[in-house]
Amino acid sequence: MSDSSSFQYEDLIDRLLLIVTLNSTLIHFLISTQVEETIDPDRVDSLTQGLLRTRKWMEEATTMKGVPPSTQNIISLIVKRLSQIESLLPKLSDKAKQMESGQAAQEILSLLDGKEAPPGGVASVEGTAQSKDVELVPLVGEEQVKPLEIYRKVDVEDDLFGLIGQSQRLIQQYSGRCHILLPTFWLESLRELHRYRSESPFFGDVIELPARILVKIAKGLLTEAPGARLLQDLMKHRQQESYLNGSEMERVERAVAKYFQGIEPVLKEDKLDVKEKILEAQTAFDGFGWGGPDLEKRIIKRLNQEVEEAIQNATSASDPARQVIYAEIAKLLGKLQHAILAEPRTSEILAQMKP
Repeated sequence: MSDSSSFQYEDLIDRLLLIVTLNSTLIHFLISTQVEETIDPDRVDSLTQGLLRTRKWMEEATTMKGVPPSTQNIISLIVKRLSQIESLLPKLSDKAKQMESGQAAQEILSLLDGKEAPPGGVASVEGTAQSKDVELVPLVGEEQVKPLEIYRKVDVEDDLFGLIGQSQRLIQQYSGRCHILLPTFWLESLRELHRYRSESPFFGDVIELPARILVKIAKGLLTEAPGARLLQDLMKHRQQESYLNGSEMERVERAVAKYFQGIEPVLKEDKLDVKEKILEAQTAFDGFGWGGPDLEKRIIKRLNQEVEEAIQNATSASDPARQVIYAEIAKLLGKLQHAILAEPRTSEILAQMKP
């Protein structure tokens, strides 16, 4: 067998092994979704991007020289199946986004109540009361009790620890020689984290612990191998991009909002189910997004290590509150990674980085 035939055969084996890995990823996604009873739209979108890139890679294999006709037929069938899944995932993503907004849940409740939901999918409270012939009469002199606000989001971030300014200066310093969209993604995640407020005594840790990790990730991309060299090389092939677009920012906002939902028991000083939180973080880690075959995996590996370290800290931290915070940090980093893979610009950058 010639060297070229051997190379083609090994390349074919690599592609088929990737399909086995992708199949395992999809199975894990389906099972974990059933267990958690939630669908993460960013994870769905990142899977869609991975499928798209893998399908194109497999299509190339059907035209390789030396591939037996029977093998070509099998690969063509795999490509067809990938294409079918690829067409379904966007519909699943739309459903997941509706569920996160509460619209889908309201539609289901309206149907169970025996009436049609109004436009937008939200049934009014007034309509519900009338359908049950219940007259709502306010008590004389009753004051409406405003529910206690555990945390809230504001328009302008508060740089509590000076980490936003520090990161902004660093990115600006390197912007002349490094492509900065990926570091800017992590900077915007940092800024979004600082747009939340709470009077809880745990709020400092809730902000500072993830913030320092986000700063470390952005700094590592600019100053450490392999990110620094790869971002410098990227400047030769791609114009500088300094801002996130609307879709990218929306994913950042959704990821940080999920983090605060998960951290709410800490802020409320409720009883904490540490084991359950760590299990959730481990499940998220098992579903960590690696993307398609053409992405620069060394950058992704660095983030994977940060998620793993956060889970280790969740296991070994000295008090339950910090354990839960680190578990939620692991989930936040994993969701932000799915956001990077889901967005065309950021996933394309990872593809252009690969030698």
